[in-house]
Amino acid sequence: PINHGPTTSLYYEDPDGNRVEFQVENFDSTEELNAFVRSSAFAENPIGVEFDPDRLLERYCNGDSLQELRAQGSA
Repeated sequence: PINHGPTTSLYYEDPDGNRVEFQVENFDSTEELNAFVRSSAFAENPIGVEFDPDRLLERYCNGDSLQELRAQGSA
């Protein structure tokens, strides 16, 4: 699981070796996305950061906002 900045992705592989990526966009508008892509944070780390999906779910169940959950390094 990686929060790439523009998107957050979960990757799965089944026993037969088939792979799938589930992805959600992290920004509500193209303007916000473009600002992030032009930022020093993205320039310094264009791949993103790993996160703990269980922690993300826990925070969601505790009522954290989508904006908080989509921020890099939040889980």
